[in-house]
Amino acid sequence: MNLNKQRAFIIHFFFFLILTLLVYVGIKYVFPLLMPFVVGIVIAMTFRNIIDMIEKKTHIKRVFVSLFILLVFYSLLGFIISIIGVKMINFISSLFYSLPSLYKETFLPAVQTVTDNMIQKYPSTKTYIDNFMNNIDQSLFDSLSKISTKVVGMATGLASQVPTILIKLIFTIVSSFFFTIDYYKITRFIIRQFREEQQKMIIKLKDNIIGSLGNFIKAYSAIISITFAELSIGFWILGIPTPFLFGLLIAIIDIMPILGTGAILLPWSIVALIMGNSKVGIGMLVLYIVITVVRQIIEPKIVGQQIGLYPIVTLILMYVGAQLMGVLGLLILPVTATILIKLNKEGSIHLFKI
Repeated sequence: MNLNKQRAFIIHFFFFLILTLLVYVGIKYVFPLLMPFVVGIVIAMTFRNIIDMIEKKTHIKRVFVSLFILLVFYSLLGFIISIIGVKMINFISSLFYSLPSLYKETFLPAVQTVTDNMIQKYPSTKTYIDNFMNNIDQSLFDSLSKISTKVVGMATGLASQVPTILIKLIFTIVSSFFFTIDYYKITRFIIRQFREEQQKMIIKLKDNIIGSLGNFIKAYSAIISITFAELSIGFWILGIPTPFLFGLLIAIIDIMPILGTGAILLPWSIVALIMGNSKVGIGMLVLYIVITVVRQIIEPKIVGQQIGLYPIVTLILMYVGAQLMGVLGLLILPVTATILIKLNKEGSIHLFKI
């Protein structure tokens, strides 16, 4: 009997190992390839209920309701992206144009004042300070040259990617229309390809995936909202223009594990301190520390509560997922674990005892 149990355990272990590898390969390589269609079906699933409700109450054909809803959705989305894009381009342009004057009128006089005070107190350091100033000029010149080269390279790279992006965008929009219009025809066709028991399993799996993804989105919406509130209040106190717009943009960036708020707030703090604006410099540093501490405390707890995992388990899965699959792994691994736990509780699979 023990030998049979060991064999069963080994078979289950290798089955789930192969399944995990297939999921990993699918997410890593197949998922990006089919991204326009994945986004299309997600949009179709998102608007399915509202389209069903309108169709039922107005008795208008599904195709017309779907077209109307998606046209409104894409129009609003395009309008919001356009406004944010224009504001960001204007801000970056004004920042680049003002850099030379900031250097000559603010940075250089501030450094000169510090060095003059040093020379007055310690005359023997004049040679070293002069060399230091020359090195700063050369370093800044080199840095600006590198930044300019990188910006031009990025702009050129982005321009070369425009046709690819447009093709993906067109396929995403078109696929979302087809998936929305023929949602029930497509799902019924797929379900018919399986036996009755398998159909129940697939429907259960679909419900678990949608439920877990929904809870995960709710969790990160709450985290983004808290970070947005912290940033907006902090920027408002520091007197930063358009605090709510900057708060929203940086809150979204904070979701990304590689970037985070530190990628914006820390350089901002350093530049402000160099320019002599100690209020903004220290304020940005304090704001970054507060956001980081709050984020580390609330993220595992909120995500864990929403998807039904212990905070430490959620934290481990998010870290491992990010290491294996990047930003996408933050979502995939915890959601996969949640689905497996739910299926195990329901008795569909038997991985561990509860």
